[in-house]
Amino acid sequence: MGLGAFGRHHVRHYAANPRCTLVAVADLDEGRRAAAVAQSGARSVSDYRELIGQLDAVAVTVPASHHHEIAAAFIDAGTHVFVEKPIAPDSAAARDLVARADSAGVVFQVGHIERYSPAVEALRARVSAPRRISCIRRARWHGRAVDVDVILDMMIHDIDIVLALAKAAPTSVAASGLAVKSGLIDEAEAWLTFADGLIATISVSRVAETQERRLAVTELDTAFSADLSVPSLSILSRRTPGAEPVSVPLSPRDNLAAEIDAFLQSVATGVRPEVDGRAGLAALEVAERIEGAIREGAAPRPLEPVH
Repeated sequence: MGLGAFGRHHVRHYAANPRCTLVAVADLDEGRRAAAVAQSGARSVSDYRELIGQLDAVAVTVPASHHHEIAAAFIDAGTHVFVEKPIAPDSAAARDLVARADSAGVVFQVGHIERYSPAVEALRARVSAPRRISCIRRARWHGRAVDVDVILDMMIHDIDIVLALAKAAPTSVAASGLAVKSGLIDEAEAWLTFADGLIATISVSRVAETQERRLAVTELDTAFSADLSVPSLSILSRRTPGAEPVSVPLSPRDNLAAEIDAFLQSVATGVRPEVDGRAGLAALEVAERIEGAIREGAAPRPLEPVH
């Protein structure tokens, strides 16, 4: 459901995955539907409601403002649902989707794709007591996902990673943000503190000059550094003076293909997804706290032209 910049990649992966048969694609745009049909051979519909009650599973890849409407319709019909991040436009809508999925007994997975990065998986397997986490995510302006700010568009990936590593919600949140092109917050920084003393900083921009996706984690005696765009992970022991970082071997992977395969496996087996509705809700709740901290500090302000 939804054949925009990311939805068309979903089409490609579902069409190629042997765990399922892609039977239909839906979008309001006729040209997008025609391209998806040529790519997959699936049936094309303009109104998603034509497919309610006819599917085992559905991927909702429309803009975030429509997530609740479409996901709720299919969940209530007993259909397993994958919904792209953020889970919903606000936490109230997200809680409603989680409750509906619990009531219907369906698989409900949220598209936090970085969980399926080999670097993130290797990091989570090695980190047990983080003291500091630093996330940097920058992208060039591309004009998509402008129905939400950069916190829900990009930062929410790193919020999810931080929560997975911390295994807890933050006790306090501080943040700053700036509007540049969209009229919403396009650049932001957040500082999260946790009850055990962990401090996480997250910096994001969707109007940067270069692309960057880096993650650093420090434990008492060990420092981890990951580049999610490569991906790569190095580990530095702080117990040995003069020690050099050691690279962790990582197998290359298409993260979206892995995420979709995990969803289909959950549908087939009934096993709870790695990133279920509650994980998506937890990330959204922190994102809203960050947005609230920015509003309390100052409304997002446009950049002044340089003379």
